[in-house]
Amino acid sequence: MGKLANWRLLVALMAIVAAGLLVTACGGGSSSSTESTTAAAEEEGEGATEDAASTEGEAAGAEIVPAPPTEPINEFPVTEPIKEKPPAKQNVIWLACSLPSCQGDLSLGYKNAAAALGWGFEQINYNPLKAAEGVQTALNKNPDSIFITGIPPAAFEAQAKEAIKKEIPIFSGFDLTAPEPTKNGIYYQYLNANGYGNEAKKMSDWVINDSAGKAHVLTVVVEEYPILVSEVESIEAAYSEGCPECTLEKLAVTVEDVEGGKVPAKVAAYIQSHPEINYIQFTFGDLLPGVEAALQSAGIEGVKFTGVQSNPTIVKEITEGKVAAWTAQPQQFQGWISTDAAIRVAQGLPLTGYEKSGEIPTWVIDSKPAAEQVLKEGGEWPGPAGFEEKFEKLWGL
Repeated sequence: MGKLANWRLLVALMAIVAAGLLVTACGGGSSSSTESTTAAAEEEGEGATEDAASTEGEAAGAEIVPAPPTEPINEFPVTEPIKEKPPAKQNVIWLACSLPSCQGDLSLGYKNAAAALGWGFEQINYNPLKAAEGVQTALNKNPDSIFITGIPPAAFEAQAKEAIKKEIPIFSGFDLTAPEPTKNGIYYQYLNANGYGNEAKKMSDWVINDSAGKAHVLTVVVEEYPILVSEVESIEAAYSEGCPECTLEKLAVTVEDVEGGKVPAKVAAYIQSHPEINYIQFTFGDLLPGVEAALQSAGIEGVKFTGVQSNPTIVKEITEGKVAAWTAQPQQFQGWISTDAAIRVAQGLPLTGYEKSGEIPTWVIDSKPAAEQVLKEGGEWPGPAGFEEKFEKLWGL
């Protein structure tokens, strides 16, 4: 598949929501030993008791791998000072795709960060299949910085060259493209392969512990998406390194399967032929709708659904017991940290180590109380507590 097709598929991923099915958890066992007249019998009884105790300990929730956070992360990851406080005023443009994921909290984060700085801010909504037109519209306005997500510069190559010539930096997210300011015009990339890999590992570690180290996992992926391929690689590494008794299967589906509603039947058929599977890790949300009904129709029970990048629908279904666990992603925070990157570039400073890593704070929502709290905040976790005030203090506001 060509670069442009990969881009279109990647953009489609960003806006999709999912639902899931929460089913039975692992059970434990117990045994008691009786007196024996022979040493062999005593040893056998002791061995049985030890095995039972081990099983009981695992079922009680023993930590097989370091547990991922299951409560909001409050650590503020950006601490390096800037040069000029407050930063010089900029006129910035946020290119918000027409998809719901771009129009909600993600847009709010960019808007609020600019407002806190007193910057000129304009949001341009555009069709993600016509990204070049959107970027060109922004360039024609000669802003100081441009923000965009999910669109690789290969989709607006001519405009990227113009941005380089005009010295207008582009700050991006949700893409695998490494920042190369003099070649592709990109100065910052959050939630790159490393960032998404970090999320995938958190979800995998949760499954390992939840299953007492005996998960049989199916991951469902559209391999045309480079970012999803990298996510699966992180999932494979997590189970290989942390769970020798776990198994991991991969079901590759196509864009046509997703668009044609064929994914649920394929998942059900796969699990029918692999009845040991008790967890599914969806690499993105649009692979899940209809799967629950398909499994029920096939008489399949005992499968837990998990995934990355929650949204209000998923969070609500966690409270209802239909989704086992999902990662929270700080949509508003992403606008603020991108703005911090723009400040540093304008001041001739390097990005912070955290910004260079492409990571974003994430945690696993796996309980009704945690999900209810996120719902009170609008259904999307905004970011670490008080991050707005901490950025403002860092910027000398």
